[in-house]
Amino acid sequence: MNLELRHYRYFAALAEELHFGRAAERLGISQPALSQQFRWIEQEAGAPLLSRSKRRIALTDVGAVFYEEAMGVLRQVQHAGLVTASASRGDVGGAAIGYVASAALSGLLPRLVYRFRQDHPAVRLVMREMDMPAQLEAVARGELDIGFIRPPLRSLPEGLALFDIASEAVVVALHATHALAGRARVDVATLRDETFICTHTEHGTGFYAITLAICGNAGFQPRVEALSTQMATIISMVAAGFGVALIPASMCAFAPPDVVFKPLARNDVASQLAVVHRKNERSPAVLRLIERCREAKGAERPPE
Repeated sequence: MNLELRHYRYFAALAEELHFGRAAERLGISQPALSQQFRWIEQEAGAPLLSRSKRRIALTDVGAVFYEEAMGVLRQVQHAGLVTASASRGDVGGAAIGYVASAALSGLLPRLVYRFRQDHPAVRLVMREMDMPAQLEAVARGELDIGFIRPPLRSLPEGLALFDIASEAVVVALHATHALAGRARVDVATLRDETFICTHTEHGTGFYAITLAICGNAGFQPRVEALSTQMATIISMVAAGFGVALIPASMCAFAPPDVVFKPLARNDVASQLAVVHRKNERSPAVLRLIERCREAKGAERPPE
């Protein structure tokens, strides 16, 4: 049948009202116009849809079948509209999230994701732990939608944008038997002769850059010999006696019993947690997640 959506609406109103005048009023059209449209509908159906007498109008058997089909069409159109509106609001779809381990262990990322899922339960979230360089490449290639990283970084790939979401103090992790373990605060200059454990030795990026900056401000170049890609492993290496480490304060919650964390004296270098995403992002779900990250900026502060 060569019917338009309005024809299904016209017939549904007629089938429910069983009165041309009331149906026309309900539809906001004139009764003659409705009668003309109904004749077209019956012609397309190829059979009478209403039986009419002086006393009443009733659906024929064919009309009853056509009414159910018409309602199915109208329900499907309504559903399509609701789903489309939901998608445009970012209520459905998916997002792939990358993160460095310290972002998850800080507690801020899990809380943000939990609240987003509560508000958008139909959005599928996939989370992947990755180091910062891998995240930047994956977001640029479209394999990740957003990434949670620890700046600084030497350069940002073309087409990506970056914004800070949290700032937290840097502390020093020491073995519990270390000579400085009893201090309330540790002067970085007293760590001059220590071996530092760090995530990598790539200049200008991540916690290696932060370690160099803090030690440089104290007047020395740190000796970095032990490396690990994970903050949790770095703390374990401190426990094993490999050296000391500068880490974000939020990691203090995951200390083994033989490691202590001390605030730094005379230090104003902080650790930033940042979100990276594509500048030309078009997915409503991803854009809503980015918006939620921006809203969270400063709302929660990791422990000092």
